Amino acid sequence: MHQVMAATLEHCVLEIREIQEKARQTGKAFRPRWPVVILRSPKGWTAPREVDGHYLEGFWRAHQIPITDVAANPGHLKILESWLRGYRPEELFDDKGRLLPELKSLTPTGTRRMSANPIANGGLLRRPLDMPDFRDCAVKVEKPGATLAGNVPTLGNFLREVARLNMGTSASSARTRRNRTDWIRSTTSPRRCGSQRTSRRTPTAAISLPKAASWRCSANTPSKVGSRATC
Repeated sequence: MHQVMAATLEHCVLEIREIQEKARQTGKAFRPRWPVVILRSPKGWTAPREVDGHYLEGFWRAHQIPITDVAANPGHLKILESWLRGYRPEELFDDKGRLLPELKSLTPTGTRRMSANPIANGGLLRRPLDMPDFRDCAVKVEKPGATLAGNVPTLGNFLREVARLNMGTSASSARTRRNRTDWIRSTTSPRRCGSQRTSRRTPTAAISLPKAASWRCSANTPSKVGSRATC
C-alpha cells in the first residue's frame, strides 16, 4: 500500500508541476483540471479484526474506544500490544523513543512546513486594503422606529465596496449567501478562477491508479454480528 500511495502522489505532483510550468511559460489564464486522489479504506484499518466476537476493523466500533479494559484484562492488553507492535516502532524510534535521524531528515524545513507556509499564514502576506468611506453605506434614518434594515446585509454593501477597491487582493467566500453578505458576489462574480466564466457544474478530475497498483475496499452486507470488509 505504501508503494501504491507513493506512486500515486508522485504522479499527481508531476501533473501539478506540468500545469504550473504551462501557465508560467504561456502567461495565459486557463482553468486546469487538478488531480484528485480518492482512497477508500476500511474504518479502523490495521486494527484487530475481531475482539470478543465483535468486529473492529471495518466496523463502527473502530471509531469508538476499541479496547476499553486493557488495565484489568491481560488478554485484551496482549491484543493491544500486538496491534501496536504491528506498526514496527523499532524501525522508527531509537532505544530512547526518539525518531530516527534518517527519518527526521525527511520532514520539511523552513517555509515548507505546514505551519510556516507563507501562503497559509496570512500574517506574512498581508497588505493594507483600500477602504471606502463607511458613511457612504450608511442606512438613512428619517425618524426613529420607521426604518427597516438588516445589519448583516448592510455590512455586505460595505464589504462589496471593499472588494471593488481591492479586486486584485480579495475574493469572496462561498459562505457569503449563507451569511447574507451576498452583495459581495455582485462585485466578484463570476467566480474568479482564471477570470473565465464556466458552467456551474465544473467537472472534477480524479486520478485512477494503474490496474496493477489499484486498491479498493468494500463492505459486504452486514450480518447479525457486523460487517466484513474485503480487499
